[in-house]
Amino acid sequence: MRTLILAGVLAAIAMAARADDDSARDANRADVRCILGMSVMGRNDTYKQWSQFGVFYYTGRLLGRDPGIDLAAAIKREVRQMAPGEYNGEIKRCSDALGETSRALEAMKPSMGRGVG
Repeated sequence: MRTLILAGVLAAIAMAARADDDSARDANRADVRCILGMSVMGRNDTYKQWSQFGVFYYTGRLLGRDPGIDLAAAIKREVRQMAPGEYNGEIKRCSDALGETSRALEAMKPSMGRGVG
């Protein structure tokens, strides 16, 4: 009976670990897609600075989550998988998320009276 319980616990742990791996893999892929989208967006001079913020932001998220990732290989793999028609949707998704983060950071700033700073 103990063996059966132990086997069940080990199976549950393995399934949870696999789910965590899948979740991290999906998050990594989403961030790589953002890096690609933001890079493409930077070709337009109007969006160049925002694009650079995005590339650094999503690269930092990715490396923070998975410091050992081979970023060059991940980007090359995703470039081959990402259809040209997907870029606009990814740029919008990633830019919107970056904007939310930017607004949240701005909201944390203490308010200062005019003429201060």
